[in-house]
Amino acid sequence: MPARNGWIVFVELHTLPGGGRGRLSAGEAVVAPCRAQLEAAKRLGFHTAVAVSDRASYGSQFDDVVDAWLFANTTDAANIAHVLRALHGEIVAVFSSVDSFVRVAAAVAAKFGLAGPQPLGAGIARDKAVARAALASAGVPDIRWGVKSAHDDDLDSPIGYPCIVKPVDGAASWDVVLAEDVQAVRDVAARHLQRAYGRRVRPQRKLLFEEVLVGPLLSAEGFIDSGEVCTIGYSDRVLSAPPRFVELAVRFAADLPFDGADEYVAETLAALEYDFGAFHLEFILTSDGPRLVELNPRFVGAGVQHAISELTGVPPAELLMAKLTGNPVPEFTCEGAVTELYLTAPASGRLEGVRGLDEAVAVEGCRAAGLYVALGDEVSSEVESNSQYIGYVHAVGDSRAQSYAIALEAASRISFEIR
Repeated sequence: MPARNGWIVFVELHTLPGGGRGRLSAGEAVVAPCRAQLEAAKRLGFHTAVAVSDRASYGSQFDDVVDAWLFANTTDAANIAHVLRALHGEIVAVFSSVDSFVRVAAAVAAKFGLAGPQPLGAGIARDKAVARAALASAGVPDIRWGVKSAHDDDLDSPIGYPCIVKPVDGAASWDVVLAEDVQAVRDVAARHLQRAYGRRVRPQRKLLFEEVLVGPLLSAEGFIDSGEVCTIGYSDRVLSAPPRFVELAVRFAADLPFDGADEYVAETLAALEYDFGAFHLEFILTSDGPRLVELNPRFVGAGVQHAISELTGVPPAELLMAKLTGNPVPEFTCEGAVTELYLTAPASGRLEGVRGLDEAVAVEGCRAAGLYVALGDEVSSEVESNSQYIGYVHAVGDSRAQSYAIALEAASRISFEIR
């Protein structure tokens, strides 16, 4: 077991929507995934270091749980490995919960002989087309798809219409559209060519064309270690209307969404060559069976992680740190269901006030309600991605449907003043 005074290194940080500026909440406040992980590392007795390309972007909100901030080109494994020489003591783990940096963190971990996914695995390539090709090679049933450069003069869909168009390396639902014709593709290509990813990440500027699937969007939440897949449970979600498909609520429980779900998850992870780490595996359950949407090689977002803690008594951050450092993993069971309902702005403008948070958590089964944004922020009723949520409601119940109904009732108690 590693020495307790060793270092756990984070490559960039997984924060809350809106940058986590919101401070207004009632009930159990939701913290950023990175804060939960940093606190878990500190409780285990380890030092924490964070490699960042822009230190100022994180402000001072994590200074109390970060022992060392390291400036690096976080898209370059060799540069990160060089910077880590500044740390005195054993490096115990190097990882990232930010999708764009999982692969580079895995490469750094491999350089130091530490636990992590294989760096060249298709599942962490940050390229959805690579993942699709890996499924084909492994013989896992998949969908019709094709790829074109966003710079191409000919942007007509290679698989016909309607189709889903998205960047091969996108995140947060940005530049995802249901295209009915070539003009819709041209429009999304133009938007994507103006998109900046931040943190030195360079977009590939390639578009993935995918068959439109009919069925519920589901995800498996869990962890894989040495080939052993532990699926904690499954989430379904409520989506906005086409063409955006933005998540409006996520509902989590342990029960299987269909017979053979665990086997499908294990088969898909193996095909994607993902062999270590947390996973959030999204798929659509069609009439022909499950079909992959994407693999996020990390735990699900902050709110649902907090919600999972409600059901299991074990925060996902504790599980992650235990696995990374070789410490015992607490046993847990998962009973009931929980919903994270995302609050969106009813109008566009400056958020001047909020009422009803205390009333929301007074609803039986509601555990938390709060804002991701701060008073004075500009908000928009035109929600194009999950980075535009302004708040959350968490509720528990005996089933997904019951927890969702409780969340809706709690949210109805909340009102916003927008100028």
